[in-house]
Formats: sequence, structure tokens, C-alpha cells
Amino acid sequence: MQAFKAFKQLDSISDLELSFYEEVSEIPENEGDFETTVSYVKDTRDGKLYIKKEIKNGDKAVFEELLRYEERNGKKLEGVPGIATITDDRNTVYVIEEFINCPTLHSVMETQSVTAEELTLIFREVCIVLERLHKSAKPITHGDISTKNILVDMDAVRGKTKDQKVYIVDFNRGDKHTLRADILPDMKKCCKALRECMDTLVLKSITEFDGEFWETLKDIAENGYVKYTTDRQMIADLGRLIGKRAPRTEKSKKKSYTLPGFRTKSVWKAMIACIGYLLMFVLACFMNFEYEGAWLLYEKVCFFFMLFTYVSWFSNYMGVRDKYSWMTGKNVVKKFIGHFVAVVAIFGFWMMMIVGPDLLHIA
Repeated sequence: MQAFKAFKQLDSISDLELSFYEEVSEIPENEGDFETTVSYVKDTRDGKLYIKKEIKNGDKAVFEELLRYEERNGKKLEGVPGIATITDDRNTVYVIEEFINCPTLHSVMETQSVTAEELTLIFREVCIVLERLHKSAKPITHGDISTKNILVDMDAVRGKTKDQKVYIVDFNRGDKHTLRADILPDMKKCCKALRECMDTLVLKSITEFDGEFWETLKDIAENGYVKYTTDRQMIADLGRLIGKRAPRTEKSKKKSYTLPGFRTKSVWKAMIACIGYLLMFVLACFMNFEYEGAWLLYEKVCFFFMLFTYVSWFSNYMGVRDKYSWMTGKNVVKKFIGHFVAVVAIFGFWMMMIVGPDLLHIA
């Protein structure tokens, strides 16, 4: 009897999309805690080449966030291969991503001649891509930055083309965050990769590297993850070495003035914020002051805005705390002192405004 061929049941649109990709050849996976199979696949509809990853016991949340990056942030995520399709079946995640025809930084360092200036430019671009991920609407950390997970277009690095210079790949160990990303692990891995590349340059070069440029780059590689609390600081220091300014960050004007409690568009947070603002208003209205008439209204308004200033500070409204480097780091003692000083300063300022009528009367 002739045996019937078993067909896999398609449980979703994602599974249907996955069926359009035909495997061309498998790529040996080199390392990692995840059992991952990587293959070249061809889209049978247009013949375009893609990369297919089968990640066992993986989390597809990070890849879903990469897929939605443009939708959430209003701009394309440059420096990361685009995601075409994501699906899973119990314990395996299937990801179809854009094929980037560029060698890894590890391969470039081993086979090509790279100058210290070009290496600096490469890692500056890596930090720029990381900043886009870390400052996303839903922040993402890579978790495994290494020379084998960085693709480099040396023609673009050397100014021969205007294409994207570097790509960060392999988000198997990535993590998605709700509010703010802990950039320290990525910063450590990035500095470690820079140190490895510098060691390779020294081994491949007949002459010794010295001078202020090399020493500054060496200090960044060895101590960067300690002294930098933001990607922007490392981007700026690497840029100064090669005469490049840090790129401007794009801020959404629509969201920048949204009041605390309404920024995430969460219903329960908005309800709590409404109740809080109402209580502040009622408290200001029933607060007893010495004067009457216009002066009384002035003092009540000042009292309300004093309460609102406290809310703005502790909710980091419009990034008010980000202006102070000691408030963006990980040092708990510095943050505690900063909050204490802010509480005293806010109270002192608004009390001066409230007693203004008394000072005028005395004068």
C-alpha cells in the first residue's frame, strides 16, 4: 500500500508565512547556551534570501519587540536586521530575518587590515545602535555583544558607500524591559569586545601602538563600563577621538508634554493620576493662608504648583532628572542625596514664593 505523506497543520497566519520559505543550506552555529539552528532560506514568492533561526527554549518576546520597533517608535531600526516572520511551536521559536551580506567583526579583524581609527568608528556605530535599542519605547538589551555578533561593512566604514556601517545580530539572549533598560551588561560586553580587537591589532602590527589616541581608546575599553552611565557618553568620547559629534537624539514632541500618569496610556494609571491631581487641587483650595482676595488666590496657586513640582521630580517629567548625571547612574547613595536635596530645594523655592506677599508688606 502506498503511504500517505504527512502534512504539518498550520495553526496561525505566522505558520502560513513560514511555509513560504524554502531552506537552502544550514549554517553551523558556533556557541551559546541556546540550542539554535541557523539556515539560509529563500522566499519562494520573490526568490529573496533570508536567515532562518530555530531557537529551542527561546523567548520570542524580544524578536516581537524588534518587529514592532518602527510601529512603536515612529522610525526604522537601523543597524539591526529586519524581522520578517516570527512563530513558535511549544518549545521552539522560529524567526525569519533579513540577510545581511557582511562579514563579522571577528572575521574582519582576522583577515583584513584595520586601523585604530576605523576600529574606533566601528565601536562608535555599535554604541549608536545599542542606544536605539536601550532608548526604545519598550527598551531592549542584547545580552551577548561580541565580535561574532557584530557585522561590519568596511566599504561603508571607509566612506566608499553610504550604507549602514555595522549591524548587531543574534538576540537569542536579549531581554525586553518595561520602563528602563539596565545597560551595564551590554556596556561590559561592548568594552570587552573593543579590548579583544585592540589586542588583535597589537598582535598583527609590527610597530607598537602608543600616543594619546591609543591610550584614550585603551582607557575607554578598560574602564568605559565603570565611568559611563549612558550610551551617549561613550558615543561622545569615541567620537571626539575621530572628530565626530554624537548624533542628535530625536524626541517626540507629542509625548514630551504629556502629564505624569498619562504618558503610558494605561487606563488604571490615568485614573490614579486624575485622583491625585484632584486631591492636590482640593488640598490647595482648603489650605488656610493669612491673606484674602487676589493674594490668597496667588498663595493657593503657589501651593498647588509646589505639589506638582514634587510629582514632576519623582516621575522624571520631561526628563528633569536626566539633566543631572548623578541622578542617572546606579549609585544609590548619590541618588538618595540627590532626592533629598531636591525635596529641600523645591520646598524652599515655593515657600519663598508663598511668603512673597509678606516680604512685600515688610518692605
